[in-house]
Amino acid sequence: MDSETLTTLLRGEHINVPDRIARGLWPHPPIRFDQVLAQLTKLIEANEWFPSESRVHSEGEAVDERATIQRIGPNRYVFRMSRAHPANPSLLSQSVENVFISAQDAANHFLRWSLNFPGDLDGWKVIE
Repeated sequence: MDSETLTTLLRGEHINVPDRIARGLWPHPPIRFDQVLAQLTKLIEANEWFPSESRVHSEGEAVDERATIQRIGPNRYVFRMSRAHPANPSLLSQSVENVFISAQDAANHFLRWSLNFPGDLDGWKVIE
């Protein structure tokens, strides 16, 4: 898989079947986890935020449950993730922040805890 398509998928965007066919991506074999890890590592080394800047939760707003990684420096990467309260989506029930000293460790954590890999990425199987 090309890096542009993989980046699109890692950002949470969908690629429909006609577009997959047009790109020569159908049918598609599984993607190896190490390929996904390498691509995400490059992305978070090159950008301050992945997939986008984290939003601070304000009372009364729905909780943004997307995980983010912020590159603060060459040896500091912060993974953030929040969860809404099951009975009330505007209440924050859990917020997690983990600090990593390598982009690869932060990327591995993101893939395993946010995307539940190995698993499914918009229909592509991610395998060990």
